[in-house]
Amino acid sequence: MTLAVLSTVLTVGQVQVSAADSDAPAAVATDDVRVKVTTRGNVFDPGQDAVFGVLSARDTEVPWTVRDYRGRTVQQGTAAIDATTREGRIDAGRLPLGYYTVTLRGTDAAGTTVERTAGFAVMRPGPDPRDTAESMFGVNHHYRSTPGAEWDDSTAIAARAGINAARVDVTYWNTIEKPKGTYQFPETTEHVTDNLVERGQDGLYLLGFGNSDYGGVPSTDAANEGFRRYSAAVAAHYADRIPAFEVWNEYYGGFSSGVCSQSAKCYARTLAAAYDGVKSVAPGATVVGASSFKVPLDWFEELFQLGGLEHMDALSIHPYRAPGAPEGVGLDIAGLKELMRKYNDGREIPIWITEQGWTSATREGIGVSEQVQAESTSRALLEAKAAGVAKYYWYDLVNDGDKPANGEHNFGLLRRGNPAATAMNPKPAYLAYATVARELTTAEFDRRLPTGDEAVHAYRFRDEDGPTTTVLWSSDRREDKPVRVRSDGPVEVVDMLGAERVLEPVDGWVYLTLTGEPVFLHAAVGSVRESPLVSISAPEVSAAGEDVPVTVTVDNRGQSAGAARTAVFEIEGHRATVSAQPGHRAGAVLRVPAGDVPGTRGLSADVTIDGRSAGVAATDTQVGREPVVVDVSPDMSVVGRVRTDRLKVTVSNRSAEESAEVRGIDWSFGSVTGTIEGGGTVPPLGSRSFYAEVGGQSPFAVRPVSVTASLADGATLTDSDSFGFSPIMRATPQLDDEGQLTGLTNVPKIDMSQVGTYSGITADEADADLWATWDEQNLYVSAVVREKDYRPAKKLNWLPAGESIGIGVQPGKPGEGLGAWGAEWYMLYAGESLEGSGIYAESLPRDYPVGAVEGAEVDVARDDVAGTTTYRVAVPWERIAPLSPDDASFSLTLTVNKKHPVERDNYRQLGIDGWQTWGDGLNNWKLVRYQQVELQR
Repeated sequence: MTLAVLSTVLTVGQVQVSAADSDAPAAVATDDVRVKVTTRGNVFDPGQDAVFGVLSARDTEVPWTVRDYRGRTVQQGTAAIDATTREGRIDAGRLPLGYYTVTLRGTDAAGTTVERTAGFAVMRPGPDPRDTAESMFGVNHHYRSTPGAEWDDSTAIAARAGINAARVDVTYWNTIEKPKGTYQFPETTEHVTDNLVERGQDGLYLLGFGNSDYGGVPSTDAANEGFRRYSAAVAAHYADRIPAFEVWNEYYGGFSSGVCSQSAKCYARTLAAAYDGVKSVAPGATVVGASSFKVPLDWFEELFQLGGLEHMDALSIHPYRAPGAPEGVGLDIAGLKELMRKYNDGREIPIWITEQGWTSATREGIGVSEQVQAESTSRALLEAKAAGVAKYYWYDLVNDGDKPANGEHNFGLLRRGNPAATAMNPKPAYLAYATVARELTTAEFDRRLPTGDEAVHAYRFRDEDGPTTTVLWSSDRREDKPVRVRSDGPVEVVDMLGAERVLEPVDGWVYLTLTGEPVFLHAAVGSVRESPLVSISAPEVSAAGEDVPVTVTVDNRGQSAGAARTAVFEIEGHRATVSAQPGHRAGAVLRVPAGDVPGTRGLSADVTIDGRSAGVAATDTQVGREPVVVDVSPDMSVVGRVRTDRLKVTVSNRSAEESAEVRGIDWSFGSVTGTIEGGGTVPPLGSRSFYAEVGGQSPFAVRPVSVTASLADGATLTDSDSFGFSPIMRATPQLDDEGQLTGLTNVPKIDMSQVGTYSGITADEADADLWATWDEQNLYVSAVVREKDYRPAKKLNWLPAGESIGIGVQPGKPGEGLGAWGAEWYMLYAGESLEGSGIYAESLPRDYPVGAVEGAEVDVARDDVAGTTTYRVAVPWERIAPLSPDDASFSLTLTVNKKHPVERDNYRQLGIDGWQTWGDGLNNWKLVRYQQVELQR
């Protein structure tokens, strides 16, 4: 189909936008309603009118709404559709700096009323890449995602954000050398190269992967010689325009195979070949080595022992941490730098992060919300800058596809042209990236300021000419962090998306609420301290279309003498004045529209204290489309040897205005069904739980569950899940001198032959009984594994790929918070190695170090005659915070892991042979598959 317009040529999927053949109006061939992007990237300058086109095949007029990042409606209207051209126009006017969406409501090809949304930004341009040769800021990009003219648009949009470099996969070996001994350079690669040069963006080209004429991944001297010649050919052709070449992508990871799969020895030979090839024709080019998935220090140590540092000018890593928080990469980098100095005469070489990203896919257990993606983008860049990373390439610039649930399709800073919009448009992460680049391109990390709270981050950066920028945020998503910041003069505050304001200190302090969104302070900041003086709060959840009751508070209890405090809070035009005497606390309630879009609704108050604009307070609420919802979860208790299992059905009323009347609840658990007769009233913003006893269930057996609640107004509410009744008894097990477990009397076991599942192995290879218990000091996992073959790991940090007991834990219900605030979880692998026994932590929340778990106890007894391996594992509660004995309910998954029978080189391989699991959420990183458990008192 063809869209006729007056200028630009764009190719968007199957839609061609081309110059009109005549001056007469032409009909737009579209079967849907779409936003027509008329400004490149939907990115507008300050003071520029935000203007869009509207395409509609069936409507005479299309209602539209513009909302800001926090979900507030800022403009709305109706676009008239021309009967001939089928086009309309939106002029949203001049908007403040920040991120927005425009939503159309029209008719699709099936005649159904639909909504179509595109993002747009109002922002100051970032640093011009042509003027920032030493910039850290880069991005991954695929030509296949934006071919032809779209490529030129995409790099221009990137350049506008201050993105100085692009890592591009357009020089694959099997594309360049074809047939063998002949090198060709496709026109598309020439286009990409010339465009990057024109923009002033440094290209990083990949050298890889295999070539079928050389047996795939190089594993012989002849193949590596072929790779050397290919590397030389690429460098000779592009080195005058492309400054850097990266040898392979995730060799340690999923991009090597065969006899050389993940082998440091093989990679060292291939790296040396590429290095020699590039340097023979382009001695000034930068050769980037390693390109590992995550930061496998054992693999790096062997690579360095083999001389790898002699064949790279910079070292690259891919420290993916999603869907968890970005904090912690600095610890990985510190370990890497220590290894460099050990094997490089005390010297380091530059570290490049050439991939890191968070997908905004809607699939549970994989993606995060677009808001969390934006926060992660900003904080990941800040963490990298603070850790001294020389180059950082976000993965990636443009979404690779249009399927909302597909993880690979949704890593982009930009959306592609899709059914909602005719061309690329930004996600919040684009603006978050642009803000960091604009604020810090020429700055260097100075130091981290003490805050008294490990979750409150205060990083100071300093420009060469003296000005400082202090960046603040909180990595604790469970509560907002009100702080005061010391300053002798006005403080310019720039938020994560570039909005600007100036605060005036009161008695030398300004007041902020820190969340997961970094704020940038331009001032000489002296200190950052917790301060509850001014704050706002809102219900955790709210109903769409209603008002949110926002409580604004002045807490003057920090001083028993002195002056009263008066603060004026203003939220979206709603204002309240609150005064508190010394030693007292006072508050008021403002009612702010929740809006009609489900998701996180941000709320921000400008705060005037004693007549000065001295603060910003913030919070949020989760807006739900349905005013009343139902949730089912397991509830259990054990008294003596009698266990009572119940379904807990909780009806929550998100409405702040109306009560809800529950008349009855139908339920099913496996093959058992029943009804909770009667009901009751659920007050506004309240909840009420109903219980149904389910008898005769085997502990830890997972069954499908469903509930349907009937309301007095005729509405029905449903929820479904799969879970079991999984009690964690209080007991302190021991492993005696005979290799027998003791202290587990009356503790129900997890019989994996009955409640477990297998992946990659069978019961002939491993079958286990497990017990999970606790006391005030530790969470315990005990196991008896029936296995013929038992091969301890060589090193403790190889346990994730060896014989081990896997333990996955996360706070709350399985996957709780995914999409809204990211995830916090622990992946623990317990066992013995030739270095000794212990627990290795593979993935951790916040800025905990990956590695051995301090204070953990692991006892292992092997009986070769009986063919059993017995484990006692003690995990200190303090090492899995915020979990603690005070929080009785959390989520757990357990695995019995089997090492691959083929021995690799002296490093930990990524994969294992297989596992037996209960919960099935650990080794495949599926947080929603964990099982809810409950500590029994």
